[in-house]
Amino acid sequence: MSQDYSSIPADEITLNGHIQISTNPFEKEPLKTPRSSTYTSKKEDDEEKLLSNEEEEEESTVIQPTFMSASQTIKQPNSPSPPLNSWKPLVEDEDEDADFHPVIDFPLNQPKCFGLTIDQSSKLSPFYYNGMKVPIIMYRCFTYLDELEAFKEVGIFRLSSVKSEINQLEKSFNELGDLNFLSMNPKPNVHAITTLFKRWLRSNEKILNDEECNQLLQLTKIHSHDIRIREFNSILKSLPFANFQIIKCLFLYLDKVLNYSLENKNSIDSLAMLFSANITNDPSGKNVKILADLLIDRETYFKS
Repeated sequence: MSQDYSSIPADEITLNGHIQISTNPFEKEPLKTPRSSTYTSKKEDDEEKLLSNEEEEEESTVIQPTFMSASQTIKQPNSPSPPLNSWKPLVEDEDEDADFHPVIDFPLNQPKCFGLTIDQSSKLSPFYYNGMKVPIIMYRCFTYLDELEAFKEVGIFRLSSVKSEINQLEKSFNELGDLNFLSMNPKPNVHAITTLFKRWLRSNEKILNDEECNQLLQLTKIHSHDIRIREFNSILKSLPFANFQIIKCLFLYLDKVLNYSLENKNSIDSLAMLFSANITNDPSGKNVKILADLLIDRETYFKS
């Protein structure tokens, strides 16, 4: 029997459509799925107050950080791992303490982060997070959250931050292509970073497309746990390499969040509701069950 998630708070989001990946990583293709507005649910009192504060925030409070471009020397908290496929990354360095200088050829006159395809985002990135090839913004967000141990923060991924701060971070990332949050002074709010990450997920093509979600949704109805696990795994392993790396990295980080659920007040249900609309085209909330099943058996799917 499907679990009722209707009372679970969800982030306010606007879903963009699914973009067809082109053989040319910077050639835009028509949308595969129409844009649609996502569902919203009642938020907790603390979230409502915080979002209300966002609307009242004056533009004069926008943080003016000290930015570091991708062409400058960057001290990395986690150095890149060797490549996991045949594509040769821009950086190969196994020395965890080494400085390196990523040189990234961003496309001219195009956004450098938000609105790219998954394939574009992956190929532009020289970074690995715990051995997984991930887009630049995902690497920057997760290493920053690790440094601040934000996985223990109350409301992590659920609470937002001042809208002007998030907008400024998005604008800077899209202009520069790379933004080292650890070098900024003052440091960004952790909830601004998590909201920025969710906004990035929504701006790109979905990690799980409609066909894959429909297949997974049917599998959630299978009573046999072993058969359901086997069939889920089959679909996950058939994902494009870049898609699987992103979803694996995300769920392993959410595993860390759930390990500190007593401190951060998150649950499988709340995280499933939040990320269903970020990684799938889910205006109605029907895919929440997929995310919940993936979180429940995350060790089987992503650690084995």
